Amino acid sequence: MAEAVKPQRRAKAKASRTKTKEKKKYETPQREESSEVSLPKTSREQEIPSLACEFKGDHLKVVTDSQLQDDASGQNESEMFDVPLTSLTISNEESLTCNTEPPKEGGEARPCVGDSAVTPKVHPGDNVGTKVETPKNFTEVEENMSVQGGLSESAPQSNFSYTQPAMENIQVRETQNSKEDKQGLVCSSEVPQNVGLQSSCPAKHGFQTPRVKKLYPQLPAEIAGEAPALVAVKPLLRSERLYPELPSQLELVPFTKEQLKILEPGSWLENVESYLEEFDSMAHQDRHEFYELLLNYSRCRKQLLLAEAELLTLTSDCQNAKSRLWQFKEEQMSVQGICADQVKVFSYHRYQRVEMNENALVELKKLFDAKSEHLHQTLALHSYTSVLSRLQVESYIYALLSSSAVLRSSAIHQQGRASKQTESIPSDLCQLKECISVLFMFTRRVNEDTQFHDDILLWLQKLVSVLQRVGCPGDHLFLLNHILRCPAGVSKWAVPFIQIKVLHNPSGVFHFMQSLALLMSPVKNRAEFMCHMKPSERKPSSSGPGSGTWTLVDEGGEEDEDPETSWILLNEDDLVTILAQFPFHELFQHLLGFKAKGDYLPETTRPQEMMKIFAFANSLVELLAVGLETFNRARYRQFVKRIGYMIRMTLGYVSDHWAQYVSHNQGSGLAQQPYSMEKLQVEFDELFLRAVLHVLKAKRLGIWLFMSEMPFGTLSVQMLWKLFYLMHQVESENLQQLSSSLQPAQCKQQLQDPEHFTNFEKCLSSMNSSEEICLLTTFAQMAQARRTNVDEDFIKIIVLEIYEVSYVTLSTRETFSKVGRELLGTITAVHPEIISVLLDRVQETIDQVGMVSLYLFKELPLYLWQPSASEIAVIRDWLLNYNLTVVKNKLACVILEGLNWGFAKQATLHLDQAVHAEVALMVLEAYQKYLAQKPYAGILSESMKQVSYLASIVRYGETPETSFNQWAWNLILRLKLHKNDYGIQPNCPAVPFSVTVPDMTESPTFHPLLKAVKAGMPIGCYLALSMTAVGHSIEKFCAEGIPLLGILVQSRHLRTVAHVLDKILPLFYPCQYYLLKNEQFLSHLLLFLHLDSGVPQGVTQQVTHKVAQHLTGASHGDNVKLLNSMIQAHISVSTQPNEVGPVAVLEFWVQALISQHLWYREQPILFLMDHLCKAAFQLMQEDCIQKLLYQQHKNALGYHCDRSLLSSLVSWIVAGNITPSFVEGLATPTQVWFAWTVLNMESIFEEDSQLRRVIEGELVINSAFTPDQALKKAQTQLKLPIVPSLQRLLIYRWAHQALVTPSDHPLLPLIWQKFFLLYLHRPGPQYGYAAQYCRFLLPIDGCIGRRFFQSPAHINLLKEMKRRLTEVADFHHAASKALRVPAEGSEGLPESHSGTPGYLTSPELHKELVRLFNVYILWLEDENFQKGDTYIPSLPKHYDIHRLAKVMQNQQDLWMEYLNMERIYHEFQETVGLWTQAKLESHSTPCSLSVQLDFTDPLLAKERVLSNLRKHEAPQPPLALHPTKPPVPVISSAVLLSQKDATQLVCTDLNLLQQQARTAALRESQQVALDGELLDTMPKQYVNREEQTTLHLECRGSSGKKCQGAAVVTVQFEGMHKNEAISQQLHVLRKEVKQLQAEAAKPPSLNIVEAAVHAENLITALVNAYKLQPTPGIQKVGISLFFTIVDYVSDETQRHPPTRQFFTSCIEILGQVFISGIKSECRKVLETILKNSRLCSLLSPFFTPNAAPAEFIQLYEQVVKFLSEDNSDMIFMLLTKASGVHSLGTYCLGP
Repeated sequence: MAEAVKPQRRAKAKASRTKTKEKKKYETPQREESSEVSLPKTSREQEIPSLACEFKGDHLKVVTDSQLQDDASGQNESEMFDVPLTSLTISNEESLTCNTEPPKEGGEARPCVGDSAVTPKVHPGDNVGTKVETPKNFTEVEENMSVQGGLSESAPQSNFSYTQPAMENIQVRETQNSKEDKQGLVCSSEVPQNVGLQSSCPAKHGFQTPRVKKLYPQLPAEIAGEAPALVAVKPLLRSERLYPELPSQLELVPFTKEQLKILEPGSWLENVESYLEEFDSMAHQDRHEFYELLLNYSRCRKQLLLAEAELLTLTSDCQNAKSRLWQFKEEQMSVQGICADQVKVFSYHRYQRVEMNENALVELKKLFDAKSEHLHQTLALHSYTSVLSRLQVESYIYALLSSSAVLRSSAIHQQGRASKQTESIPSDLCQLKECISVLFMFTRRVNEDTQFHDDILLWLQKLVSVLQRVGCPGDHLFLLNHILRCPAGVSKWAVPFIQIKVLHNPSGVFHFMQSLALLMSPVKNRAEFMCHMKPSERKPSSSGPGSGTWTLVDEGGEEDEDPETSWILLNEDDLVTILAQFPFHELFQHLLGFKAKGDYLPETTRPQEMMKIFAFANSLVELLAVGLETFNRARYRQFVKRIGYMIRMTLGYVSDHWAQYVSHNQGSGLAQQPYSMEKLQVEFDELFLRAVLHVLKAKRLGIWLFMSEMPFGTLSVQMLWKLFYLMHQVESENLQQLSSSLQPAQCKQQLQDPEHFTNFEKCLSSMNSSEEICLLTTFAQMAQARRTNVDEDFIKIIVLEIYEVSYVTLSTRETFSKVGRELLGTITAVHPEIISVLLDRVQETIDQVGMVSLYLFKELPLYLWQPSASEIAVIRDWLLNYNLTVVKNKLACVILEGLNWGFAKQATLHLDQAVHAEVALMVLEAYQKYLAQKPYAGILSESMKQVSYLASIVRYGETPETSFNQWAWNLILRLKLHKNDYGIQPNCPAVPFSVTVPDMTESPTFHPLLKAVKAGMPIGCYLALSMTAVGHSIEKFCAEGIPLLGILVQSRHLRTVAHVLDKILPLFYPCQYYLLKNEQFLSHLLLFLHLDSGVPQGVTQQVTHKVAQHLTGASHGDNVKLLNSMIQAHISVSTQPNEVGPVAVLEFWVQALISQHLWYREQPILFLMDHLCKAAFQLMQEDCIQKLLYQQHKNALGYHCDRSLLSSLVSWIVAGNITPSFVEGLATPTQVWFAWTVLNMESIFEEDSQLRRVIEGELVINSAFTPDQALKKAQTQLKLPIVPSLQRLLIYRWAHQALVTPSDHPLLPLIWQKFFLLYLHRPGPQYGYAAQYCRFLLPIDGCIGRRFFQSPAHINLLKEMKRRLTEVADFHHAASKALRVPAEGSEGLPESHSGTPGYLTSPELHKELVRLFNVYILWLEDENFQKGDTYIPSLPKHYDIHRLAKVMQNQQDLWMEYLNMERIYHEFQETVGLWTQAKLESHSTPCSLSVQLDFTDPLLAKERVLSNLRKHEAPQPPLALHPTKPPVPVISSAVLLSQKDATQLVCTDLNLLQQQARTAALRESQQVALDGELLDTMPKQYVNREEQTTLHLECRGSSGKKCQGAAVVTVQFEGMHKNEAISQQLHVLRKEVKQLQAEAAKPPSLNIVEAAVHAENLITALVNAYKLQPTPGIQKVGISLFFTIVDYVSDETQRHPPTRQFFTSCIEILGQVFISGIKSECRKVLETILKNSRLCSLLSPFFTPNAAPAEFIQLYEQVVKFLSEDNSDMIFMLLTKASGVHSLGTYCLGP
């Protein structure tokens, strides 16, 4: 044995690791996931019972087979192993860790299964004894488990030798299944001890299981039969394998909740009870002194409210009595007389009499008295006591807060957070909390007195604000407990009471979590706390149909809550607002390890911290889940959604942090101590699972929505399977139990069972639609969450399930077809290959699904999909073998339309070129089959709006044939069939195309195409030109292709022609003459232009320019625009290296276009020429166009032509016609670029022919010459065959062009420059013979321009030009202010039609142009330039003399700085873009496909964490701490010893009170007087008095005539008269009474009540001090105060109830303590009484003569002497106090 494993050999273990890693490169079989080792046994190794291993440091060293082989006798490596190394070669990092990563070479990933360690088994043929020690108690094993490591983690973390305790850290499961043995590699019977090894699952790349005979040497027979020497075997490590059974892989088991609590201790829910006990002990304070004060205040307020109500009643009664004081009676008298007609006439006179109700007057007097008494006595008293009791409460609160140093420093001195003095804190805070409890008790009462309620809340805020600063978390929980037991609506006032701070607070997390536990748990004893709020106690509940009681029902219509108990519950708003006070953003920052400054560094997270994050998140989710159960009611639906949202946010934060952790720690292996990545992944999965289970349980509350937003991307595949399965069992009652017993393999197996889907359908039918949608959305989210390590089976099963529910199942498809379509779209956007799966399923179910499948595939992102050959075959079958009306045919069309026929991101074709060709021929065959007999002309297909195939068959109601025709052409044009389809586009490299393009007649594949071409089918012609040699060879195109092009043009497939020209023309640009000399090609091109403009060919050539304008207008069709874009694209490409260059393209097109007779009258040609000129200008290649036009211009003017043609031309001009020009008319406002080129070309002609020089010379010599005469003279002098007409002179041409060019056109500044070069031209002395005349007729430096503008018509032209210059300057000024100015006939595409936003010129350029055009105005107006007496350098600066000099010197350089080249380039790119858009595909993602989040991207995860933290709303801030001032001045103890000070202090207060009493008495007397005056005045308001009136009585008349004269009758009667003066007096009196009453009803001012309380406080302090220590000094002060107060008593103070109450109580207290029974004070009291008999009843109780026996007789005598009739009662009262001589007094009084 010693030789078998030598120490020095074992020391090589480390070194061998590097070798091992090198050998891994050559491993083909899959490495076993559980890293289990089976070792071969040689003859020398038979003595080794098991693999020797040791633990060294923190790493496990495994003796590998390579080490053992070194010791094998006589065997070298090559003899023993001639197969590649398997997982026998293992590095120590992999020995004990379950590897969930896929192997890098050819291996297949396998999940970790089971938590069992390896159990050794003995084959019957083996003579090996094993001895395995197993732990006795498995519970013990769990308890001893290291907290930092999982069950699978313990081995590689700890330092120990492999003994019993080490074994106890592995849970062992005995597996006795003999089938597993058979699955292992069977050993040869000859060598029973040999142990083979087989990979745990078959490798993919053709790995053959190694044969045993190759792996092991043949053993000698004697050794083979020999029994081993040792039978005891060391316990096997996980990395060892004794038998060739299938390995039971170790499963990583997640921690239980109890184990997680060790990591994150906190029994939040358990603590709720203990805090509740503590709260209950302090919450009920109905015997507290403060409670009595508040109750007293409450009573006083109630009495005041009753008194106020009573006053209103009395006022109303007075009004009522007043209305009954007068009784008005209607009276009437009969009147008669004789009118002028001598007819007796009768009538009545009505009037009113009045009577006063004496009883009402008596009643009114009583009511006035009662009201006055009530107002000045009852109401005054209650008003005073109300303010007094409030002041007492405030005094109590002040005393409470000033009683303790801690409270005082916080509440009164406001020193922020108080320094806690441990001695005083508990009792002080206890008092504070008791008072808060008392105040909370009053919030739980029905209180209709808003003043009282507001006061309670004010005091509560004051006390709570102090507690918030000095209290501990327990005190905050005390507040929360109170709030949770308050009536509904508590959130309106109590929310700031909840203050939780997590960051920079050691107990912050505890406070947060414990508060959350309180909120989420059911509130115990709430009904008991709310007993005063019960509806039956408030008012009898109405019932019946009219009662208006609402009942909440859930979605199923079931009543959600019992009206009898619902009053106890909090409102949803309360809970939502309270939850908003929890600073979740702070908690998550703490959870994710944010630094103090707010830095987030996830890369520094260690494994322990990650595990703690999981543990804490688990606690948080558990608490929130309690809330889901607690608030499982319909009324709390929104609150529950917020809880669900917080669960989702928690998972989101943890998931994002985990994604970053994984990214930063990938591949670190065992270096991650003490938790491996796999262990952490298991814990994260478990956290996620628990959260989802909680959400699943909360049905019908609308929180499943959050399940669909959870971050599934960071989960393991196994957990995704498990969750997916559990979501199907959502109706199961025991989800928790089910989840714990499930294995991922089981889930997968059951999910694929057909029965399972049937059950799921039933499950769906039991849910409401919103939950069903949430569930399906969740499935879709799960399918698209993972971007790497995708399990295709998982995605496939989800996609098929959504498809079945949405499209196949009858009961659900109506509801879910739209949702399903969107969900499948989002999944396939992430996994496009799944479209193949859908296609297969649709193929099977298309008969059931029907037309809806079209909408499905329209929604799918087919542009991402690459169909296989078999799928193309299916589409071909559908397209060719089913009629146009059949769904399969339509679906094939929709699919082909949706595919991406353009380029992928790498500028290669998305679909192979062969697919393009195959599809093209497929479409052709279909076209031949369905539309061969129905020739659809191009004009029909191209006039149709470009809509999708589906829209055309559904929305627009087209016939199937029309739709198919449109679809076929659209698709064919998108296919890339020609080699120029790839190489000509900028930035698109040429895609390899077969070098030899097939000939149509040679290839059998092209049979349908050949047939189509022969039949003259346009689509065949296009394909022939695109796919075959006809379109790729110059010769073949000229011979065979041009006729095919002609067919396309004649059948009006003009868009197609543009595409054909795009493909063909690049071949011809280097050799243009092939096409330019081909009349057939040119005629086809011109026909194209005519057909698109809608004008019959040749019409415009037969009429004059003006008529042609009316015929054609400025219109040109979309296809001409498209052709123009294509030409511009060719120009753009030609500028690139190794291309033909722009000149070739420009020349080709110009020649092609001007080859037609009178081409310049054709609008389409002019449109194209304009753009060609613009491109030439931009590329500075104008010469090539001018050269071609110049030649034609000379020909038009009769050069190079025969005599007959010339004479006819001359006679045509002589007849009054203008000489021909390419710009017909005076100028063109639309084709400005073309006009620019033509005028420049004509300018060259003017220069070359010397025409202008001679005309100017004639005008200089002959001052009387007109320009017309000068022109004729020039013609004679130059002997020109034909000269241009006068209007064709360039000075006029530029002037007219400048007038009509739009203000914003880039060329306008240069057109004006060209004009001024001619207008300000100074003819020099170059005219030879005329030179001597020049100096006399025109100064040599004078300008000639004005001579051309002498006629009236030309003078008007100059005026127009000045006006136009001003307009243009104004335009640019407005534009420089960044105002959007509507451009006149703006160049380029209109903004609304262009694909890109309109281009805006920079304001700086506009400012420069304003300056330039103002300069132009000056130049045009200044006459001095024409005279030549101007010295240019002396001109003002604004003339721009530098440019003026250049113009006068005839410098032709253009002022390019005024040209907006950026805009020209932008418009050029816009035009090219139109063609690019038509040719290249652009697939924008449909709006329904939301952008999917990549949950595993660390950068995105970090960004999400930070942005989500910013989204949390900030809680409300804590209550402000208002300074607490003493409600009444504090009394110092020194005052109590000073008689003077005490008296002075009391006198101040008594003066105030006495003044108040006098004011009240005055008011009362005033009211009595006013009431009396009212009562006296009222009877005088109305009186009955004698009055007389005259009446005129007429008869009815006779014979239609009126009465001749009325009878005049005088009536006397006694009627009612209102005395206005008295009425006015009454009005004033009532107003005064009302004002007086309002003043009297006001509560007393605060200083009056403060004075009373202050005086009472002084007396109380004095009495207390005296009782504590009776000293003469204090007694003296007390006696002094007694008599001082007595002196202040008067009739007014005794009449006014508040002062009466005050004086009585003060005298009573002082009298009892300091006067009663005091011998020395008896006489003084008696004298005071005798002096003021009114005080007798007040002072007699304190007159105690028995206390002074020495003075008794004298006192008695004094009393007797004072006896008289008036004061007998008082004397009797005094004598009764002298109990010893009572009978004597009786005797004396008897007579």
